Amino acid sequence: MGAEIRIGARDDAFEVRRRVFMDEQGYENEFDAIDDDDRCLHICGYESGEVVGCARIFPETLERTLGGEGVSAPACALDDGVDPDAIYLLGRVAVLPAYRRRGFAGDLVRASEEAARGAGARVCKLHAQRYVTGLYTQLGYEPISDVDYEDEGQPHQWMAKLL
Repeated sequence: MGAEIRIGARDDAFEVRRRVFMDEQGYENEFDAIDDDDRCLHICGYESGEVVGCARIFPETLERTLGGEGVSAPACALDDGVDPDAIYLLGRVAVLPAYRRRGFAGDLVRASEEAARGAGARVCKLHAQRYVTGLYTQLGYEPISDVDYEDEGQPHQWMAKLL
């Protein structure tokens, strides 16, 4: 059946991110100026009216402009001939523990891609935690970097996909 998807549910997204990334995984710096920009789309999934997960997606140029504290996405072959404003970054994909392994993360990624396409995106990149790269591979993403430890010491890998 899938999750009910809402775009713009910033407060619910912040609650999920706080619970998953900070409380559960121990990240210290979860929020940044990108969250407050109108071009950043906050996507949440719901089941029976309860928030189950979230994601955010935004133009890569926004990260460069606002100087986000994240790691910059590497260039890749998919960028060739694509307007820089049409390259989007997907991140902060999180599902609350009670709702994991039920397809919600895939629903959130697909909804994020659709929202980005609607905003003009042609390429989507993400910096996946290493243990979930299999999910993104199933959704059509390919690695574009080696594994790195630049995000608070956690192993991550850059991946990308044409939209």
